[in-house]
Amino acid sequence: MKKISNPLWVLDNCCYQIFGWKLALLLSLTTLFVIDATASGLSEEISAPTGKESKFDPIIGTAMEKSVEKNTFYSDKTKKDTYQFNVTGTVTDTNGQPLPGANIVEKGTTNGVQTDFDGNFSLSLADENGTLVVSYIGFAAKEIPVDGQSTFTIALEESAAGLDEVIVVGYGSQSKESLTGSVATVDEEELNAVPTGGDAASRMQGRVAGVTITTNSAPGGNAVVRVRGVGSINNNDPLYVIDGVPTTTGLSGVNPNDIESMTVLKDAASSAIYGSRAANGVILVTTKRGSKGRKPSLSLSVRSGVQRANNNINLLNTEEVGLLKWQKFTNDGLEVGDPGWGDLQYGNGATPQIPDYIFPNGRMEGEVDESLYNFGDPYYGITRANKQGTDWLDEIFTVAPIQEYNLSVSGGTEDMNYAISGGYLNQEGILNHTGFDRYSLRANTDINITDWFKVGQSLSLTRSNRKGNLSTSAIEYALRTHPIIPVYDIRGNFAGTQSKGTGNAQNPVAILYRDKDDFSRQLRILANVYLQFNLTDDLSFKTMLGVDSNNRKAEDRTLANPEFTQTNFNNSLELSHNEGFQYNFTNTLNYSKTIREDHSLDVLLGMEQIKNRLEYFAAGRSSFAFTDLDYMILNAGTENQTNEGFFDEWALFSFFGRVNYNYKGKYLFEAVARRDGSSRFNEENRWGVFPAFSAGWRVSDEKFMADVDWLNSLKLRVGWGQNGNDNVGNYNAYSTYRADGFESYYNLSGSGSTSTQAGFHAYKLGNPDSRWETNTTTNIGVDFSILDYRFDASVDVYTRKTTDMLYPDVKPDTWGALELSSVNVGEMRNSGIDLIMNYRSDIDSPLQYTISANLSHYKNEVIRLNDNPDEIRFGNSLLNDTYTATTPGRPISSFFGYIVDGYFNTQEEVDSHAPYNPDVSGVDAYSRPGVFKYRDVNGDGVIDPDDRTFIGSPHPDLSYGLNMNFKYKNWDMTMFFQGILGNDLVNFSSRTVLFNRFDGNYLKKRLYESWTPERYQNGDRITVPISLNDDSVMQRPSTFFVEDGSYFRMKNFELGYSFSEKVLEKLGGLNRFRIYLQTTNLFTITNYSGIDPETSSGDDRQIGVDSGLYPPSQIFMMGININL
Repeated sequence: MKKISNPLWVLDNCCYQIFGWKLALLLSLTTLFVIDATASGLSEEISAPTGKESKFDPIIGTAMEKSVEKNTFYSDKTKKDTYQFNVTGTVTDTNGQPLPGANIVEKGTTNGVQTDFDGNFSLSLADENGTLVVSYIGFAAKEIPVDGQSTFTIALEESAAGLDEVIVVGYGSQSKESLTGSVATVDEEELNAVPTGGDAASRMQGRVAGVTITTNSAPGGNAVVRVRGVGSINNNDPLYVIDGVPTTTGLSGVNPNDIESMTVLKDAASSAIYGSRAANGVILVTTKRGSKGRKPSLSLSVRSGVQRANNNINLLNTEEVGLLKWQKFTNDGLEVGDPGWGDLQYGNGATPQIPDYIFPNGRMEGEVDESLYNFGDPYYGITRANKQGTDWLDEIFTVAPIQEYNLSVSGGTEDMNYAISGGYLNQEGILNHTGFDRYSLRANTDINITDWFKVGQSLSLTRSNRKGNLSTSAIEYALRTHPIIPVYDIRGNFAGTQSKGTGNAQNPVAILYRDKDDFSRQLRILANVYLQFNLTDDLSFKTMLGVDSNNRKAEDRTLANPEFTQTNFNNSLELSHNEGFQYNFTNTLNYSKTIREDHSLDVLLGMEQIKNRLEYFAAGRSSFAFTDLDYMILNAGTENQTNEGFFDEWALFSFFGRVNYNYKGKYLFEAVARRDGSSRFNEENRWGVFPAFSAGWRVSDEKFMADVDWLNSLKLRVGWGQNGNDNVGNYNAYSTYRADGFESYYNLSGSGSTSTQAGFHAYKLGNPDSRWETNTTTNIGVDFSILDYRFDASVDVYTRKTTDMLYPDVKPDTWGALELSSVNVGEMRNSGIDLIMNYRSDIDSPLQYTISANLSHYKNEVIRLNDNPDEIRFGNSLLNDTYTATTPGRPISSFFGYIVDGYFNTQEEVDSHAPYNPDVSGVDAYSRPGVFKYRDVNGDGVIDPDDRTFIGSPHPDLSYGLNMNFKYKNWDMTMFFQGILGNDLVNFSSRTVLFNRFDGNYLKKRLYESWTPERYQNGDRITVPISLNDDSVMQRPSTFFVEDGSYFRMKNFELGYSFSEKVLEKLGGLNRFRIYLQTTNLFTITNYSGIDPETSSGDDRQIGVDSGLYPPSQIFMMGININL
């Protein structure tokens, strides 16, 4: 073994490729042993002092000098003296950021250098008229003619093809060109283009084919995410993995500006590595880290703006409500003076008369002694009528400010990298006295202790606060509060429905004001630390410990509301505290080997342990003497002392493995298996194995494709795999007991049987045979690029079938009040197609632009619920009616009700139609001209509940997104559109403003477009049935409430300007200074008549039912980005 006493760069003798220089050797004297792979098996031992460097060419058998500072290497068969012409320069990205480690090679030779930490290089050339070839991973290579020039500034564009892009996958990463599963990535540029305060998941909306995201527009709200439809009647949330830490609490509290990328694993081939938790897809979140060899860089992002509501609901004013009441009397067949004619506020005359006072009700000027006013108990809050009418929606909405600040520092040396960031967001709500603020701090570091030992950590702390009443109650009351009621009474206290004849709504302004001090605070800590040992060049071991600590505290004050018809003169306080903690301990062994250049093998083996615990405690009291915040604490309440608490926990232990093999980069194979053991199941069914297989064929690399010039890249993919779903309740397998003074009086000792002693009784019947829900996915995909990589597309066709779906057991009523367990009997299927397309301008074009579009379609079908083929599982009840139902052969959460075939226009139509629910005498008390004509679906000659049927589906035919980016000189512009097509919505909210449920306010069309004999005879526009005081039958779930929910929305528009280098130099040498304008929700095109077509309760039994929502706001912002 021969020793060479100089630092070196080593050439592989077969292909003249340079092995990467280990930067640690630049700092100290080290000795490297390099085994030469020649037939002779000659090995060279090399020592590396600093200063001059020699390189040994095993074929030539000579050493050549190299300057360490310039990173210059010479591998030609000539002496260094051959190179006489010196060139220098800097390599950056398009934003002016230096690219350390970029390669600069003299074309036609192996003479080249790598840039230093600042992107600088110096190279001696043999030919002053030669060409420089500049390349960097993720960027398009450039060829620069020298033409005798000695200084260069070279800006590289991001690669149009993107084939060398590195994609984060489960427990590792892969190049884009080697992927065989269905994977999609959203980068930080797309995430930061959305100027909202919602969670990070909402920023993916419309950007990933196959992922449906419904945003929660309330400040600090969390989006509902569904990957490739709904696969179970149980939990359908995807698994989130943040820097290797899996979490069940989503992205709540995570600052979106800390995220570098979000990768969605959509099929089982890509997600099976996560086994039992991956049935609903996996979203991998990677936060920003520093770059080795890059000097410290400081980035500041500031944006501020305003938000406003879109109020498109037209309600009646005070006079119109009176006219509607008189219209109802007339339609009921009443005349002036008849019993039932008249109103407590509008009088009893032939026409409604607006009073001067509504409390006391219906009084005129001079009839009220205002000195009798009393806002306490007994209530006598004298109130004047608002004769023009109160616009309650306008009263509760406001123009609200929003501001966000983010500061980060990142960089690295040859042995470490770091990224530290802090952020602050303050978003006031468009509803009065609501808002959200978030403070965040993150620190990520990676350190190479030696060339074989590496350590790193990620730490994130977030404190957020949601304040005020962020429910939809104030909006719901604003829609139906009588306009004759003013906001305040004569003394400036809140007015309300203590005024007789004004309905039973609460004053929505009062609700928001009294709840202004309510809050829900969250403190979340996400952290992990890892150790990595490079055992050999091909084998490494990594161990990681991660934690997710999530603590929430909430306070809810209910203050006395004397003005409300159902008044509560008591003040109460409720406190609650959630403490969640999860840890995961993960160990992985990675083996990566390239054999004879053609065979690449990657093997991953691992084990993981996860434990999760949640503790909950709540307490309350009432009767507080004062409502001052410093006084209103639990100890000060004197009545109704309550408390409750529980804990919940589960654990998982897993073994997993993955093998990737490719031959010449053309034939790609992947096999995955994971074995999970879950505490949620009995020992006999605790373990499950989840396999997956996928393959890819890069057809474009075949020799027979060499002459196909128009096709740049073509890859075929196919995958099959199984995932599990254990998120079906922690104790379904176990029978549980509890003490309850209302359900059992027999105590444990057996000594008592009175109601004063709480008994202990069976609460839930366990199912020891319960096991995993299994999700089997088949995916076929095609990826291709044409037009010199300017256009690329990916198409995926898939089927996803859920078997052994847990469904609540059914027992006879003789079993008593026992809560039943779920059994593995259900099946559900989703099938669909995802399409992604991208078109990029020519790199050399002065106008740079990228147009990206994605479309997805899925079809959901319930195959089986239990052994009853006609089983129907109804959704939640709303005002004593259910609007959704799930049954075999239909999509989950389909709409269920009567079919309306228009209105009865004549008595003859009534007489010839099937009667509605006739009594024992055959009398139909409902049917008359002007009311709904319900269809006799089963043809039995009567209209009754058996005529209800399925009347719509909330699942869209198509979901899509369109993103357009333009750049011209220093200007950039982004436009993003998003929408869905072909879904139905139930406009439940219209029930309260079109029908006589609460007798408050109504939509204008109830007065001006309702059925009347005159309008029918004149052919006038009729959109709602006749106005009646008793319209309860017409409030039943029917096709009348089902509307088209399709919409097209301009989600985001951004226009920016980046200052030139000359200006940056005058500003102190900034690397970047950009200003921009942003808007969101600029317009929405839809036929839906509700507040907004984007609605979701998060409950998959109630999909598509609009029972009230916090409306999305228009946001207008201005911001700056500064890089130092």
